Amino acid sequence: MERYKYSALVKLNEPSATGTDPPSLKTGARVAVRARHHETSSSKLFSALIILVQDSSAQADRSIPLTLTVVGSDVPDYLDAGDSFILWRGHDIGRGVISRRLSWFADAP
Repeated sequence: MERYKYSALVKLNEPSATGTDPPSLKTGARVAVRARHHETSSSKLFSALIILVQDSSAQADRSIPLTLTVVGSDVPDYLDAGDSFILWRGHDIGRGVISRRLSWFADAP
């Protein structure tokens, strides 16, 4: 399986009326990332780990910089610099945009 690491800017949704808070990002959180295919516009969910960039604070619009590590062999067909995505954890928890790809890893067979 391949892992792709991205820098992203994300705006988390407000806590819901049910009291569901967004995940804690200081130590990392496992989420799903929903993104659209560049050619077909079909959407797909990917397993991901998000981590808050150290020494960062929310922007004026409450967007926060994250490191996003996404697992899958076809991730580049869905995510690249400038692409938008949705963070999902049982429901949508935020929306973001990829700033740039930081690295790529192929796990040993």
